[in-house]
Order: sequence, then C-alpha cells, then structure tokens
Amino acid sequence: MAEPTKTAPATHKQPSRKGKKAWRKNVDVTEVQKGLEDTRDEVINGGIIAERAADDLFSVDIAGDENVGRKQKGQKLLKADEIVAQRSAVPGLEPRKRKAAGPVIGESTGKKPKDGKYISNYELKKLKKAADTTGGVEVEESAAHDPWAAPSPWKHANLDFLEEKKPKVEPKSLRQAPVSLAANGKPIPAVRKPEGGKSYNPLVGEWTALLEREGAEAVAKEEARILAEAAERAKEERLELERKKVEAAEREEVATDYESEWEGIQSEAEDQNYSTKQKRRKTPAERNKIKARKEREQRETWERKQKERDAQEARIKEIAAEMSAKDKGKKNLALKVQHHSSDDESDDGVEKLAPRRFGKTQMPAAPLEVQLPEELEDSLRRLKPQGNLLTDRYRNMLLNGKVEVRNRLGQQKKPKTERKEKWSYKDWKLK
Repeated sequence: MAEPTKTAPATHKQPSRKGKKAWRKNVDVTEVQKGLEDTRDEVINGGIIAERAADDLFSVDIAGDENVGRKQKGQKLLKADEIVAQRSAVPGLEPRKRKAAGPVIGESTGKKPKDGKYISNYELKKLKKAADTTGGVEVEESAAHDPWAAPSPWKHANLDFLEEKKPKVEPKSLRQAPVSLAANGKPIPAVRKPEGGKSYNPLVGEWTALLEREGAEAVAKEEARILAEAAERAKEERLELERKKVEAAEREEVATDYESEWEGIQSEAEDQNYSTKQKRRKTPAERNKIKARKEREQRETWERKQKERDAQEARIKEIAAEMSAKDKGKKNLALKVQHHSSDDESDDGVEKLAPRRFGKTQMPAAPLEVQLPEELEDSLRRLKPQGNLLTDRYRNMLLNGKVEVRNRLGQQKKPKTERKEKWSYKDWKLK
C-alpha cells in the first residue's frame, strides 16, 4: 500500500483577513500543489497543453482503421510494461563529462597532435603580444555586453501603468566657467602680486600708506557700529515712551469709566422718579437734522483721511526718487571702478567685490595683514611666521566662484552624561 501524500494543514474556515490573527502560518496550498503536479505531468508527456498548437493536439480521422480496433480488443498491457513504455519529452542528464569533438586552438586536450593544428597557450600569448597594436590592452570589438553603456530601461509587463524612471542628467552649469565675485567680473589669480607694505622689512612709505588705509577702514567701521548702536538705543527709547503713553491713557480711561459707573449707581435710586412722563418721539424734521449731521461728519472724516493719504503718496514718491538717485550713483561708481580697475587687482590692493552676489551669506572679511610699529623686526632670527596658505587658498576659491559661500557650523552639542562610581566594592565582610 502506497504511503499517503503529506500535505499542508488545511484551513477551510477563514472568514476574514482583517483581524489580529488573520495571516496564519499554515495556509491550504493543496490546490497550488495539484496544479504544479499537473503542469509537471504535461511537460513530461510532451509539453503544456495550453501552449501547444491545435494541429498537435487534434487530428481528423475520416475513414478510420477497423484492424486497429480488432487487434487491440483482447490485449491488455501489464502495469509494469505501461510504466516502462512511458518516455519523457525532457532530455535526461548526461552520466559523465565528455571531451570536445576536436582540438581547439589555445586549449590543451591532453595530447599534442602533430598535424600542425594545435597551438600551445604560451605560443598563443606570444603571437597575441606580437600582433597587439593597442599597447597591451585587449579589446573585444564584438562584445555582446558593454558594462559602461547607459542602462537600458527595464519595465515589468504587469507594471506598464507606472512612469519610466528618468536617468540623472548633469546640470548645464556644471560645464560652465565659474562666475567671479570681483567687481570687474574677471577671475582673480590664485597667487596675487604681494604688496610692499606687507613685507617683513617694508619700506617706510609703503608701510605708512598701508597702515593709514587700514586704520581709516577700522575707524569707519567703528563709527558705523557706534551710530548703529545709538540709533538702536534711540529706537528703544521712543518705543518705551510710546508704551508709557499708552499705559497712562488706558489707566485714565479705566478710572473715568469706573467713576461714571459708580456715580450712576449712586444717583440711580435717588433721581428715579416714577411720576415723570416718558420722552416724546422725535419729529421727522429732527430726524433729518440728525441724519444730515452724521453725513457731514462722515464726509469730513473721509476728506481728512484722503488728505493724509495724498501726503503719504507724495512722500513715497520723494523717497523713491531719492533711492533711484542713490542707485544710479552707485551704478556709475561701480562702472568707474570696473573701468579703472586693472586685470589682476586695483592699484591700492583693496578688493572690490560685485554689489550683488548669489546667496544671502556675505563674503568673509580678509585677514588684517599689517604690522604695528612695535611688531616690526629688523632681524630674520626674531621673525615670526604669519598667515595661513590654506585659508588664503580657500578664500581665493570663494572669490573666483568655485566654492559656494556658506556659514561655518559650530561644534555640535553632545548629550549630557553623568559618571557615577559604584560603592559595592566597599561592602565586604571578613570571613
């Protein structure tokens, strides 16, 4: 008796798959296994029936053969003969490896025939090296696969509704030359002509001119800082004064309302007289007068606001004219500077940057390279090295537009940790 086939446990009752235990471990796969076995049998018997042509499956028998039926009427094959007679359409596996049909050039077959067709591997490499014209690089012109070619778009048959993934394309600006930040738009050389006043042993005239220029710039920056602080203090004082005025007005308003309400409460019971008659209704003439008065007040208010608006518009036009004049003057100044500037740098060595640049981050200030009188040394032995070539090179790349100007990130804040010492090693007992 044949052993029963082991199948996965069946779960016939599965009402819902939305619960907590919906996706069970054991699912009924009997139907899937049966389908796979049927497909395997069809492949063994000559191929899948659904994929075969109709001419291979059916034949038209017009007359028929009576002898065939008469011969096979009383014959019945044994089960063993029926099993042995079955032949699969799938070719069987080779029992062992076999040698090639004949000798191949460049591959050894164990024997060296003397018919002149065999070439050893050493001789083949020697011939290839002698005939090579590419400098020792093996080139296969008829390569079936190019590893450096662009990947061909792959699309699944069941996912034809999805959009094709577009390849990454380099931006156009990647092949363009960098834009210099100089006012004249010309690239700044990597190593600029040194200034005489910055030498370790400068001439008196050049050093004095450099010191006066740097000193004037420092004084101008300090004055601008003092003026900005004074303007900020004045603004804060005005805001504080306005705040005090508003608070005083609010206190007065609250006090007045409180007194009027209190007076009304006190006089309400005393002045109330139930014998007085109600006030009469206003006549149409009185109502018309009140309506005309309200309209006149509204018209006066609108005229006053209109005058204020006209004055503001006039002031805006004046401010716009002043700003346009300033912008025009700045533009003319920039054109003059660009016209008179040299190819490398200006005559006085001061960098003139473009007024408008890409991004909001400002260009970092150049290091102050000037020595005070007490810092000058007359001997090379006491000379101290100054400056940093890496910093200068980085700033030069920023000026030439090769690197984007960014703010420097500070030190990252690390999580606060505490270290505690265990006292368990002190708790011991003498045995």
